[in-house]
Amino acid sequence: MQILREALARLEVGPQKTFAGLTHFPLLGDSVRRPEYATLDEAIEQGWLEVREVSEAGSVPELTVVNKGDRAVLLMDGEELTGAKQNRVLNLTILAPAGKTLVVPVSCVEQGRWASQSIAMASSPSTLYSRLRRSKMASVSAAYQRCGRPRSDQSALWRELACKSMDLKVDSPTGAMADIYEQQGRRIGDYERAFEPVEGQCGAMFAIGDRLMGFEVFEHPDFLAKMFRKVVRSYALDAIGVHETETVPTEQAARAFLDEVAGGRTESFPAVGLGEDIRISGDRITGAALVSGDHLVHLCAFRTEDEGSGGPGSRILRASLRRR
Repeated sequence: MQILREALARLEVGPQKTFAGLTHFPLLGDSVRRPEYATLDEAIEQGWLEVREVSEAGSVPELTVVNKGDRAVLLMDGEELTGAKQNRVLNLTILAPAGKTLVVPVSCVEQGRWASQSIAMASSPSTLYSRLRRSKMASVSAAYQRCGRPRSDQSALWRELACKSMDLKVDSPTGAMADIYEQQGRRIGDYERAFEPVEGQCGAMFAIGDRLMGFEVFEHPDFLAKMFRKVVRSYALDAIGVHETETVPTEQAARAFLDEVAGGRTESFPAVGLGEDIRISGDRITGAALVSGDHLVHLCAFRTEDEGSGGPGSRILRASLRRR
């Protein structure tokens, strides 16, 4: 898709920084169009966006989003919402129009609870961690192609969350991803303090050890700055405990990754909300983007290769790729 190719071609890769096995590459852009939409956190905090169950009985793979404001709201793929009957994450990036109500596709990240804690859900400082977000993205793309609906492989996602909890020795009575982040909070905080966005940065790419993992691109540096902490946290959780390597990917390798995504196969679906949902695939990549009009709102892409046959998220990823 030409909009994606042009947006990625304009990006420059800034100087890398490495901390405790995690390497950050700033992606610098030249956007002059300042978006008028708000973030999920801003809209919920200011009281004009409400996220709740679709009915009193609820439905695991769906939530209702009510935008009572006069601006659209950007909900990012993988962002976590807590409360209601169980915690969920968003299956794709959504631009919720002003003054409208939407039913949005989600995945559960708290298997052991189905009891109401609140009517409205709260926004979380976390997103689905990067390896599982990659796998979830691949499974959603596969479902789009198979049946036209952006559903994840929920059972596989629960299994992988349980493995992550076991690997990090996390005790969670409800199997909640939020408990993983909370109990690893000190270590994640070290990563948050190690990285910060630079001037002109509208995207961020990350490597763990010697492997490039994935990247995010937003329409404007203001939005990258607002979402940067959530993105760092998602990669930090996967970097914990990884042995540091003597070498890390180069800026040239990061540029090649951008070019590989730009050359990937694309398929367009009507977005939930405003715009088009673009699914991106290739021999070693999976990704998704939201395009509205003639501009890119958000893009997220991952390498699909994993470390061996049993790495975190590898089972759901391989199953999703086989179903394409």
